[in-house]
Amino acid sequence: MDFRKIVKVQPLLILVLGALVLYIYFFLFIDGSYSPYYGDESFYFKNAESFTKHLSLKAPFTYSGYGSKIWGLDAHGPAYSIIYGGISLVIGWGNLNILFINVCILLISLALLNLRKKETWHEKLLQTLVVLGSPFVFFYSFTFLPELIHVAGAVFLFLAANQYMRKSDKQSFIILILLILGLGFIRSTWFFAFFGLPFLFEKSGSTWKWAFIPLGLCLPFLMQSYLHEQVPNTFSVMGELIRSGNLSAAWESFYFNIKRNIYFALHFTEGKFYTLQKIWIALTLLSSVLLFRRSSVLFFGAITLGSILIFNIVLYKNYDWAELRMYTPMCLFLNLSLISTNRNLAYGLIGLNFISFLLVIPLQQKLLKLRINPSVKDIPTATVLELEQLSSPIVLLDTVLLQSYSLSQLPIIDNKGDRISYILPYYEIETKPYNYFLSIENDHIKVSKAKILTQ
Repeated sequence: MDFRKIVKVQPLLILVLGALVLYIYFFLFIDGSYSPYYGDESFYFKNAESFTKHLSLKAPFTYSGYGSKIWGLDAHGPAYSIIYGGISLVIGWGNLNILFINVCILLISLALLNLRKKETWHEKLLQTLVVLGSPFVFFYSFTFLPELIHVAGAVFLFLAANQYMRKSDKQSFIILILLILGLGFIRSTWFFAFFGLPFLFEKSGSTWKWAFIPLGLCLPFLMQSYLHEQVPNTFSVMGELIRSGNLSAAWESFYFNIKRNIYFALHFTEGKFYTLQKIWIALTLLSSVLLFRRSSVLFFGAITLGSILIFNIVLYKNYDWAELRMYTPMCLFLNLSLISTNRNLAYGLIGLNFISFLLVIPLQQKLLKLRINPSVKDIPTATVLELEQLSSPIVLLDTVLLQSYSLSQLPIIDNKGDRISYILPYYEIETKPYNYFLSIENDHIKVSKAKILTQ
């Protein structure tokens, strides 16, 4: 490497190392007491723990007590329990397993990104900075949510798509298809990559490439219907209204959701970093659409992100961090592609993303302190022992408990080695008959038989 190349790479290397120092600094505060903070984190934590201890996908934490139609899974599907619980079968279960599994999977993806031989170090450092300099990646690195897996999935998909474009052989094709199927098993919106796949095969004049389109429609529906616990959303509400013949109400629900999502896309924010991140997402998609003719990989990514965008606005929600979780992995995919397509444009996007990264640091500090010194109370040891003495109980939790106590401390195995099932009534849905009720009385947790509630 000559002097000019060293000068060109050095600022990028400093930025990458600076980002790594910030990650390490925050990780040094974490100890064995670090535990889930958000509600969804408790589901990932306990259901993965259950897979490790029971070798069963049947979730101890569900909203209804029934779980999904197949295997009794929770609303998040089967993949997380298999990934976290499966690895924990080898290394043993611990409080920090999910945290470090997420980080390790991300680091593997970055290692593969940097082990490529044909790309320059300048390009590889830029792409590494895209990922490590993302406020989304930084924020979720310290949670028990699986967002780092999706970011790593976007990096793997970028590598697989480019590998196929270079070789166009059967092996690269199979790897790409299996990767999309695997990612879709983790989150069903990854199946929308099948909508973009024909545009990756533009060199092929065969009509077979369009056969992947139905997979993008059918697989998410099948996953959500059979491998996810059913919870109320715009799609399910519309379905019920249509089946009952109330078409006008179905249209009103459909129209209201779109209108609300567009409004929140323009107005909802939780600070300057959040606003900048949404601008970065919009500019990334716009840049990709304008430059799609320069790269089949870029075209593939733009179609995939556009499909997720339409799904989110029409049938899901576009606020309260949901849009960041849904869009960011594919936006990172597109940024990685733009670096190879239009370097000057990529610099602007990377700079905008990195400013947002710096602005999210105060929020990260605040949340880290809440996790180290949690505002929620510990589950009393006496309550844990009492629950363990019950025989295969199905326990309904008082809604007050969901906000005020550390649910990750609830036992999931009784003294006989049988599972303990919990119903966390977050949604207004029919629940399975339960035989115990966990409530708060006089500022103390009380385990009561279900029949006491009707006296």
